[in-house]
Amino acid sequence: MYNKMIKNLLLIFLVVFTNTLYSQCVFNETSTLTPPPVYEPGDIIQVSYTLPTFTGININWIHAIQINLGVGWINLTPGAAPANTFGATGNWLWDVQHTFPTSNLNFGPGWRFINDFDPDWGTSSTGPLTITFTVEVDQTCTQDDLNISISVFDDCETGGWTGGGGGCCNDPAFQIYNGSVQVTPINTSNINHF
Repeated sequence: MYNKMIKNLLLIFLVVFTNTLYSQCVFNETSTLTPPPVYEPGDIIQVSYTLPTFTGININWIHAIQINLGVGWINLTPGAAPANTFGATGNWLWDVQHTFPTSNLNFGPGWRFINDFDPDWGTSSTGPLTITFTVEVDQTCTQDDLNISISVFDDCETGGWTGGGGGCCNDPAFQIYNGSVQVTPINTSNINHF
């Protein structure tokens, strides 16, 4: 009886420990698209993304928010940067492309945090963090991909923080929109040959 109880407690501990060790760092993300879909060539869309809570594994801090776009989008224009609510001193920088030197993570476009104490660290802010941007549907006659997703990276993934021992956050990209260009069929009148 005693051995069975110890075994059950160890199993519970392992399940909780395993779930905690591999838990993700972003929770309850939301987004809005204005105007809402369906999109045609030339449409300009305002996107808003909010990360209400960031909880890093092993004291890892949020470091970058990347915008992932399908080939049907052009003219990505940054809007509001995340507010650094109660975080480390520093600022969010809009970056089209950046390779983090320690991890060789190729980042961009998006916002990355420049920590005043150590630029390789992120910010201790846990949220909420909101970004906005606009994109335009390319002039095309094909149903090009209009995927929009957001990837959030911590400073462990970017290679700036290795303290605390253990894993990095490894959250999947948050899917905002998965569609394609709505192409209006070209209607022509019949051609009569005489």
